[in-house]
Amino acid sequence: MIKGTTKTGFEFEIDENVFDDWELVEAFREIERGDDGLIVDVVEQILGIEQKNALKEFIRDAHGKVSATAMEVELEEIFEACQQGKN
Repeated sequence: MIKGTTKTGFEFEIDENVFDDWELVEAFREIERGDDGLIVDVVEQILGIEQKNALKEFIRDAHGKVSATAMEVELEEIFEACQQGKN
């Protein structure tokens, strides 16, 4: 398990085996080719629906908005932690 906490305090736990998935590799390839819409699917594959929803609630502001910018920052930190956890 890869466990971590982002700078803003979101705690996450990811099964490192999630990355041993050819379809995930294909999805990353399609994102690199410009299909940015797949990022939502990739996030669900990596975090799972429950943690993805928890992250959205963690980011949600007083007006009920989930900032795409804040989500990007959190995801970058989570993905960096996963890279470090795999090494």
